[in-house]
Amino acid sequence: MEYSFRPQWRPWNVQSGYSPACGRCGKFHKFYLCNSINQRCYLCGKFGHYSSKCFSKVTKDRKSTPVHVKSRKQKERDIARIHSYIERKNIIRALPFSGMRNSAFVQYLDIANVLKTELKSVKQKIFKEKNTNLEQQKCIEDLKLQLKNQQVIESERDQFKQELENLRQQKEESVSRINVQEYVNQIQELKEQVIEKDKTVKMVHDLYYLRSTEFSDEIQTLKKEKSDLHSKLQFHEYSIKQLTEELQSLRHENKLHVVFQPKPTATQL
Repeated sequence: MEYSFRPQWRPWNVQSGYSPACGRCGKFHKFYLCNSINQRCYLCGKFGHYSSKCFSKVTKDRKSTPVHVKSRKQKERDIARIHSYIERKNIIRALPFSGMRNSAFVQYLDIANVLKTELKSVKQKIFKEKNTNLEQQKCIEDLKLQLKNQQVIESERDQFKQELENLRQQKEESVSRINVQEYVNQIQELKEQVIEKDKTVKMVHDLYYLRSTEFSDEIQTLKKEKSDLHSKLQFHEYSIKQLTEELQSLRHENKLHVVFQPKPTATQL
């Protein structure tokens, strides 16, 4: 017969007035309220206590549960599952918000949304600035072209002045002032027109940066006026040639008339 001197119901060193630790379940409660009365022990297989408070020896005739040995495929499947689980965990841990709580994660998302909206506004502003820069570059190129055209017009104007001066000198040398006075007046008028055009060109040059869009019309009008003046000059040159030819013919006729005129006789005198 086996004797156990351990306290099963009430320890000997427990003071009166306190609920001691239960010898069946190990909890502090009154002895008639233990829930382990109807529970079976996993070690000895008896009713009335838990396995943590079991001090009885295991019987030799007790049937041991057979150990379930897994097959090779089951082991491989389990290892693959463990590896996939570890990979998923590592991926989650690699994220910047893996160790964050829900409140911190929500706050992080709010900040990220604010930054996204700010980035969108900044990108829109950058796009607008790029468009304005492109427009300004196009305007600058147009102004450069207009400047080149203006320089060409000024060079043509200088050439036109020189041609007028040459024509004036030729007229002074070839034809007398009395017969060519009208043409001289016309040339003087043309010079005044050229001076006025010079003034207008200077005014246009001064207002170049303020009225860049109106240069095309001014250039066309100047070209038309230049063509008109050129046509007038050609007409006057042609008229001057005709006048010179007529003068030469008149002089020649006068000379012939003087040569062939008969001398007066004494009776006529």
